[in-house]
Amino acid sequence: MNDNHNLLSFVLGAAIGGAAAYYLFKHQDDIIDKIHELEENLNLDHNALLEKAKNKLDTLTENVQSTIQRYTHGEEKSSPEELTAIMEELSRLREEVKALSAAAS
Repeated sequence: MNDNHNLLSFVLGAAIGGAAAYYLFKHQDDIIDKIHELEENLNLDHNALLEKAKNKLDTLTENVQSTIQRYTHGEEKSSPEELTAIMEELSRLREEVKALSAAAS
């Protein structure tokens, strides 16, 4: 009985594998086209993420530069909370850039 069960499992597995191979062979052009389409979409999303990170970094750089100018020209006294917030934002953006760099590699 056990031999018949093993033989049946083998035959069923071979039939499913054969059907999958036939499907892949028959529809390989469609599958390749879909894979290329997905790659293009993922590439666009990747570029959009990099552009978004660049814009955030540019905005933060401008904010930091304006803050530094205010404090160096004596317009305002430095606030520890504001400096802490800037440093936290810089740390967060560094982590995002590291993550995006790792994803780009």
